[in-house]
Amino acid sequence: MQWLAFIIIAVLGVLLQTTVSPRVAVFGVRPDWVLVLVVFFALHVRGREAIAAAWMLGLLADFQSIERFGLLSLVYALAAGSVYLIRDYLFRRHPLTHLVLTFVAGVAVQLLVLGYYAFLVNEGRVAGADLWLAVLVSLYSALWAPPTHWVLLKMSSWLGLEVPKYTHAGLAGMSR
Repeated sequence: MQWLAFIIIAVLGVLLQTTVSPRVAVFGVRPDWVLVLVVFFALHVRGREAIAAAWMLGLLADFQSIERFGLLSLVYALAAGSVYLIRDYLFRRHPLTHLVLTFVAGVAVQLLVLGYYAFLVNEGRVAGADLWLAVLVSLYSALWAPPTHWVLLKMSSWLGLEVPKYTHAGLAGMSR
């Protein structure tokens, strides 16, 4: 992976998260574009690089949020590690893969953050509205994943990414 290109994409992603995300909110639900980037890089870069990239994206998100510092770095790195572990069993370039993985990773990230605050702040209680909001944020973020991944895949050579060819399954035409 080209780290300079990653830094540019990461800074742009966090800037979009802080400036554009409130403007595209639907009924107060904002997409988590940083999560979309985490899933993208977990699908297309090597293991340590995927976790390092997710951690750095989380660090940037930590700087712009009011969450406990380091929390987003940790949960995004865990999400990237999980996606990385199963990516060899998936069609990494398929939009449905992007949608489903982003939704599942989003729910996991949201539940980890909610769990953290439930046990350290709210004495073990989580409101049903918080759970519903976690699902809605994850779903809205997942809807943004296919077009975002499509644009980033078009820049894969500039980013220095691994792009699967699927030749072992007789599906070489899917890599185009």
